Amino acid sequence: MSEAIDQIKDATSSVYDAVGSIGSAGAAGARVKVEEGKVRAREYGDRAEDFVRESPLVTVGVAFAAGWLVSRLLKSSSKE
Repeated sequence: MSEAIDQIKDATSSVYDAVGSIGSAGAAGARVKVEEGKVRAREYGDRAEDFVRESPLVTVGVAFAAGWLVSRLLKSSSKE
């Protein structure tokens, strides 16, 4: 009987260790994903900066059109 209880304790301990390892691996994986996201965001930011430098008039035109569209949408929603 005592041997069975010891085996159950060992098995329980192994399960706790395994769960702890999974949790640590999950946290490490999440950190890696966050870092990958930061790198990707920097790359997109750099690409956007390059585009603005290469095509400033297009950028101003797109910003103007977007502002005009938003103002029209806000005016039409305020009339309702």
